[in-house]
Amino acid sequence: MEVLDMNTTGLGHIGKSIDAVCLKPNNGGLRMPFGRDVFQFACIYMIQETKKILNRNNLPVNRLNYFIPHQANSRISDYVAKKLNIESSCLLTNIEQHGNTGSASTPIVLSQNWKKFKKNDSIVISVFGGGYSSGAVLLKKL
Repeated sequence: MEVLDMNTTGLGHIGKSIDAVCLKPNNGGLRMPFGRDVFQFACIYMIQETKKILNRNNLPVNRLNYFIPHQANSRISDYVAKKLNIESSCLLTNIEQHGNTGSASTPIVLSQNWKKFKKNDSIVISVFGGGYSSGAVLLKKL
């Protein structure tokens, strides 16, 4: 696998970022009191990051072989894929089997589908973190 391009964006200045996700091991564990805010910004920025990386590499979405979105919520994945006009056959997910595996979600999906990828396949991974950071990477199967 070759990394052709990547972009990242820190978004701590928008929405409810500082308060959106809290980890308090002795006081309730992991909390997400502003889930709606996280959902809305995840949808906006995963689409934006994906478009940015595709445009920068002159790759039309219909030539993309696979799309792996962050696996936090299947509604986010479905919405992002729909807005980007990504065919369902190109969308790779595992949230149905494993739930939200956090930042490990996209590498897990990538490894689970490794044998499916053919030489020169283009793959985009798009992510959004609860700490309000986003990014995308464009990969090519060697």
